[in-house]
Amino acid sequence: MSTSLQPSDEQAKVITGCLLLLSIIALAGVFYVTQAVLVPFVIAIFIATIVTPIVDLLVLKWKLPQIIAISLTLLLVLTFVFLICMTLIYSTQQVIYKAENQYSEKFGIFINYAFEAAKEADNLPRPKPTEENIALQSDDTDSTEAIPEITPPAHIDDSDAVVAEKPETGWFQKMGIDLDTLKTATMDYMRNSLKSIAVSTMQSALNFTTTSFFVAIFVIFLLAGRDPNAVVKNEIYFEIEQKIRSYISTKLVLSLITGTLVGVTLKLFGLELALVFAILTVLLNFIPSVGSVIATLLPIPVAFAQFSDSPWTIAGVILIPGAIQMAIGNGIEPKLMGEGLQLHPVTVLLALSFWTLLWGPIGAILAVPITAAIRIVLMRFESGRTAGNLLAGILPGGSTTVA
Repeated sequence: MSTSLQPSDEQAKVITGCLLLLSIIALAGVFYVTQAVLVPFVIAIFIATIVTPIVDLLVLKWKLPQIIAISLTLLLVLTFVFLICMTLIYSTQQVIYKAENQYSEKFGIFINYAFEAAKEADNLPRPKPTEENIALQSDDTDSTEAIPEITPPAHIDDSDAVVAEKPETGWFQKMGIDLDTLKTATMDYMRNSLKSIAVSTMQSALNFTTTSFFVAIFVIFLLAGRDPNAVVKNEIYFEIEQKIRSYISTKLVLSLITGTLVGVTLKLFGLELALVFAILTVLLNFIPSVGSVIATLLPIPVAFAQFSDSPWTIAGVILIPGAIQMAIGNGIEPKLMGEGLQLHPVTVLLALSFWTLLWGPIGAILAVPITAAIRIVLMRFESGRTAGNLLAGILPGGSTTVA
């Protein structure tokens, strides 16, 4: 008599979870290897999701031919991408120029002043040795050497035994440190660091321009292959499209407003590279939680280099943009997002770490919408609902609601 070996429900869940974990590891490897192609393609999908209502409006409402509607939409997208690339290239040139000229000179002056102050502190007068100290030092010398006897002049009182004099060698020389050599090495390191920052900035700008070219090609094919007259019957696709479009559109508008306000504020303070920091604010605001903090702290080195004699100006450059970030991010954004993408804060943090590890800064920007799309798909299958609920912070057997 044979018995069938059927796994229990608990065992089936464990097996499903293990298989899901192995699938995630395998997909992560594939995503990492193919990031040069997948990153532009994913960005193109999100851009096409945003602009498809424009195509539908031109075709269904204005009764324009589909080819003309797609061409006008593509022209709008390409113009926007071109403006971003040109602004980024201009900003990069400004960063390189400032780093190689003005900031290099200012940091050089600061380093020179710091080492001159160290030399002055090292040459401060120190107490003159007394008879007792000289006698103790004489014990350490060679017995064959004649040590002249030191007798204080008769007219000097005991209270005047400590007389300040300039030492022949300073503390740095006693420790074997040559301040001139150390200053030269520090200046060379500073110049090399500024040059490396400038080169890495240029490389990032070129990579962004190349990625934008591939993104534009993918957007062309995605829009050309879409039929505005066709009714979307796939509920999963429709839900993903609606939620992702709402999230990206709202986030884009709020990021543009935040970047504009921050840029105007920095410009009013007279901060150099205000346009660069405004653009970075727009991009970094797509990174949840961490992005706004980074955008607030980025201008600090430039502010210290430019307003070293005005602490209140430096404080204003940091605090006012930080207040703008906090007001929009914690006050306005939650109200406009409403229900949002139903992701727990811990899930957002883990997704941010995971996608940043795979795709770098672009992965950090795309982490939330990608994770939200994955959750929507998981919730449509019985075997994936447990994982989908976990992404929303709902534990098995619990009824936690996501704000």
